[in-house]
Order: sequence, then C-alpha cells, then structure tokens
Amino acid sequence: MSTFEKAPEVKRIAEELIDQHHPHLQDHARKLVDYYYRYGGGVDWGGKCKKCTAFERHVTSMMFFLFISMDAWKAMSAQQRVALVDHELCHIQRDHTEQINSETQQWERKWCNADDPDSWSIRKHDVEEFSDVIYRHGLWETGIEKIAAAVRKADQQLTIEDMGMPGLRKVSGE
Repeated sequence: MSTFEKAPEVKRIAEELIDQHHPHLQDHARKLVDYYYRYGGGVDWGGKCKKCTAFERHVTSMMFFLFISMDAWKAMSAQQRVALVDHELCHIQRDHTEQINSETQQWERKWCNADDPDSWSIRKHDVEEFSDVIYRHGLWETGIEKIAAAVRKADQQLTIEDMGMPGLRKVSGE
C-alpha cells in the first residue's frame, strides 16, 4: 500500500529552481503546486508531476501535485535530487501570449491567468529515444539535436560514474 507525506525538502529545492529557471511559476502560481513523498507501491519512477482534476482542485485549491518516490530519493545524491525536481517542474506548462512593449519595442511574454485550469498543461519530454538508435543513426531528429546541444552547453555534467551507481554501464558505442 502506498502512503503519502508532505515533502518540505522537495518544496525548498523547487522554490529555488522556480526563482532561477521557471518564470511561469514565479508569480502566485508557485502556490498552486504541492509536493509529496510517496512511500511504497513498487513504482518504477523517481518523480511524477500530475495536473489536478477538477475535483482535486476543488478539494485542495492546487493545480499540480509533484510526487517523489522516497525509495528513489534516498538513493540519490543532492545533485540528482535537484535535477529530479527540476525535471518534474519542467512538466508544468503555462500558456502565454507575446506582446510588444510600447516603451522598449521588444516582444515580452505575458503569462495567462494562473487560476484558469485551461492555462495549464503537462509538458511532454523533448525527446524519447534509445541510446542504441542514436549510436547507429546519430542526431536524426530535431528533438535529439536539441538535447545534444544542451549537453554540449551544460556547465556541469553528471555521469553514471560520478553517481557511483553499480550495475549501470556506460553506453559508448564500443
């Protein structure tokens, strides 16, 4: 049986990430996300982001739940925990418009109403692919190229070896 508990450490990490990287959550929208640890249940994921149903919004006034598997959390380093929370926050997508600022003559993003459930959605991953296919065919699709460009530009690279995760092998195309 699964049980759930508020996750204040996850919320603290999320608040820092929101300030740094998630402008769509920087207004009062940050208060529309609730964070929970999940204990038990034999899940095969580290984290899940879920948009609330109409009933869940009625009962909790939340727009999203972010769940973290406690089994996965305990096995992660501090850097991996930050990356996991950042990953889950990236699933939260908010509609926006682009408008010209009359003073600066620059395009500016205007976020849609945070309280309107239709302004929100779950963002899918940029790419889903097997490392074997990338090894054999290269950066064959634009999503894969975007990921490769992001990896090349990253200030910091965490690898499986850095994490000391036994049983995982590095795919290098031997």
